[in-house]
Amino acid sequence: MENIKCLRAKIRRSQRQLANDLGITRTRYSKYEYGMAEPPIEILVKIAKYYGVSVDELISVDLRHIILQEGSNLLEREL
Repeated sequence: MENIKCLRAKIRRSQRQLANDLGITRTRYSKYEYGMAEPPIEILVKIAKYYGVSVDELISVDLRHIILQEGSNLLEREL
């Protein structure tokens, strides 16, 4: 899932750090990020809340383009 990989890179967190924040293993998170497994809805909700985006945006919008736009406030909050 490119969006979660891109979002994680934007805030400069490791897979392990993000997985810990979400309460899952790094291996499990990695599988979601690389498309080897689909996260259940509970995890999608946690990820969306973590980044301050909707689940719909997370799964249906290419957030890479939004993040790259100058002036985007996506992820400007402090984590």
